[in-house]
Amino acid sequence: MNIERNLLTRNPFSRPGTYINNVKGIVIHWVANPGTTATQNRNYFESLKNQTQAQKNERYASAHFVIGLQGEIIQCIPATERAYHVGATTYKPEALQKLSYYPNNCTLGIELCHPDWSGAFTSETLDSAAELCALLCMQHGLNPETALWRHYDVTGKNCPKYFVEKPQEWEQFKREVIQRTKRTQIIEG
Repeated sequence: MNIERNLLTRNPFSRPGTYINNVKGIVIHWVANPGTTATQNRNYFESLKNQTQAQKNERYASAHFVIGLQGEIIQCIPATERAYHVGATTYKPEALQKLSYYPNNCTLGIELCHPDWSGAFTSETLDSAAELCALLCMQHGLNPETALWRHYDVTGKNCPKYFVEKPQEWEQFKREVIQRTKRTQIIEG
């Protein structure tokens, strides 16, 4: 798997430089910007540094990884640092119980690009996402059966739209990550 490291500049709006002590989960998102590339979405996060904290409606947003339409993966923030991918004024009770009062403190965020407003992902995007999730689960000692979250599962936001509207596709994606994790364990063992 090829991961391009193109880290964001440290700034208060997209890469605060705050460390994560204990990764408890992986949150999957859609970029909600059809047809855009992983690089374009990474660069959007980077552009947020140009805001000032005195501005009205300043925006805080980022993710650890962005996966493009061809399956390319860009890492925007080290997995040891916080990203602003799942902030909200309220969280679902299960997320509060299993993650924390502020899930950005303990989760990794992965944004998935999509070709149109249906939110459906390309097979290349899904393949890379499953592989990346399996790798991250192995690296952080996470059980993929319980560590994978949709943004919706944490905050109730319709994100990623396709997986929220088609929960059977979300379950299929999770099964794929579980299988890949098991295959990796067998190969390494």
